[in-house]
Amino acid sequence: MTADIPNNLIEIQDPDIDVDEIMAQIRARVQQRRAELGYDKRTFPAFDLAAYPGEPEDIAYDVNLYHYLRLVNTTYNQVETGLNLAPSPATQLPIIGPLWARVRGQVHNLVLFYVNRSLAHQTNVNRHLISVLNRLTLLSQEQQRTIAALQAEVDALRRRLDAEP
Repeated sequence: MTADIPNNLIEIQDPDIDVDEIMAQIRARVQQRRAELGYDKRTFPAFDLAAYPGEPEDIAYDVNLYHYLRLVNTTYNQVETGLNLAPSPATQLPIIGPLWARVRGQVHNLVLFYVNRSLAHQTNVNRHLISVLNRLTLLSQEQQRTIAALQAEVDALRRRLDAEP
């Protein structure tokens, strides 16, 4: 993107040449060429979790929404997939028991490998979904503030109209 081109990309010592003007022309031409070719003007978000917005102090809010939103923000990545084998009488048999215990452990490790891969993907999905919920909650807060301000303005206008003869 054109915003990624640093200002100090070209260093010229000649006082008759204006580097900033040249860079501005380059940026303009790059933008023009991208527009001609139909490039998207998309920007990509950072790869971090959108922060929990917190309960607003200036507007009414649903206590349950913020309770559950706080819970999902703290627990979305808490998964436990350690090896946990229940005792088996078959492992007590002579000769075959230790072999069975080893095979059993390896099979469980294989299953855990694929479960962990799936959980890693699901945790990423959860993180993205929670970011969306956090951002939607912030948007909702802003809209509630705007609605309250507009309602106050409408009420003031009504009072003025009612007061006029």
